[in-house]
Amino acid sequence: MIQHIAPVVSSPTLWIAIGAILQGVAAIIAFSALRYSVTTFTKSLAVSNYSEMDRMYFELLKTAVEKPHLIDPEFVRSRNQQREYDTYAFMVWNFLETIYDRCQDATELCVTWYPVVDAESRRHREWFDDPENRPKFKKTFRDFIDEKYPKGPTVESHPVKLAVRSS
Repeated sequence: MIQHIAPVVSSPTLWIAIGAILQGVAAIIAFSALRYSVTTFTKSLAVSNYSEMDRMYFELLKTAVEKPHLIDPEFVRSRNQQREYDTYAFMVWNFLETIYDRCQDATELCVTWYPVVDAESRRHREWFDDPENRPKFKKTFRDFIDEKYPKGPTVESHPVKLAVRSS
């Protein structure tokens, strides 16, 4: 005697359950792909921001090497050199504002670039504090500089100490 067992596969309830499970799996895969894409995009944007800022700062430093009077705010300048310095200081402060803007949501960039903000703001602080120049920058940036980098000694009074390795 062979008993006939109805195949479970033809049950509509089973197919509905399988469909629901597959939809759940598809949703998890889609969410994971979206999360991966957002993470990858965010990292790519951070690298792009870093590279662009690095290039911008390199150009500023290259200009300063070519014209040393630009990095010494106490240098006695001719009228033409003073115009060059004013333009250079404005470029530096624009760069510092760019750092401020891009570091709002990027902690890694802050770690790298806020020391540059510190050094350059001390070097060119007198130019920034000139009442004619401050309005050239947005209030949130001016407040940030005043709060985080209050006016103090210039870079020249903070000599860089090099670590000397003993053999």
